[in-house]
Amino acid sequence: MSYIGRFAPSPTGPLHEGSLLTALASYLDAKHHQGRWLLRIEDLDTPRCHRTHETSILSALEAYGFEWYGTVTRQSERIDLYEQVYHDLLKAKHAYWCDCSRSDLKQRQALAHYDRRCLNRISVTQPAALRFKVEQCRSFNDRLLGHQPCHKEALGDFILYRRDQIVAYQLAVVVDDYQQNINHIVRGRDLLLETEKQRVLQLTLGYPMIRYAHLPLVLAKDGQKLSKQTFATPLTTEKQGVTDNLHTALQRLGQLESGQFISHNPCEIMSHAIKVWDINKIPKTV
Repeated sequence: MSYIGRFAPSPTGPLHEGSLLTALASYLDAKHHQGRWLLRIEDLDTPRCHRTHETSILSALEAYGFEWYGTVTRQSERIDLYEQVYHDLLKAKHAYWCDCSRSDLKQRQALAHYDRRCLNRISVTQPAALRFKVEQCRSFNDRLLGHQPCHKEALGDFILYRRDQIVAYQLAVVVDDYQQNINHIVRGRDLLLETEKQRVLQLTLGYPMIRYAHLPLVLAKDGQKLSKQTFATPLTTEKQGVTDNLHTALQRLGQLESGQFISHNPCEIMSHAIKVWDINKIPKTV
């Protein structure tokens, strides 16, 4: 099967240097393998997502020379599909309703790892969340990190449908990747535990397993992951800034020597980077 990858930002803020690194690595890996690179907007968390941020993200990607395959997919337009899958999981007893509040979980020290208090309850009060019953998991080989053992005991029965009636990230991502035939994912190392959760869902649903590569993170000066939550500086779309940021990102990814210059044209930079791309050159830290 041909390579199909994707980039899936959430429109909760503009792209920043960390976002660019992930987008660039996933894009170059797909294009180097003559594959397709899809763009998906993960906008399920409606209180935090805004169309203005989506517009900003798309404009920035275009300014940096990214070209995605097909139309942009939005999770907010696929709610019926997710709900059908979680109803199927519930019917097959792979999921169960849970009305434990956050304060209940905190009191029982079950925030990080749910204690299955609601697993065999006949009825629950509303509002309630839907939890996935973790019964199996499987180790995998990450293209950058090597062998990743299974940590079933650390996963806990995670949420598929939130108490506030929003489909959870884990379920939507797994369904989307399957529906879009995604077979390669390149993303940040901070999502490694989420990958384990998504793999157990893939196993239960009978979906094909995906090949993963987890990138080192771009850190802020205080050592925290660079993110929208830590008020990372938005990417500039000014011409010189675009050129500088692309060169810096390629250096961080080990694809360019320090001080090496390719071009002022983003498309020419991308074309060169696609040709020389070698995922094995990515350093352990950036």
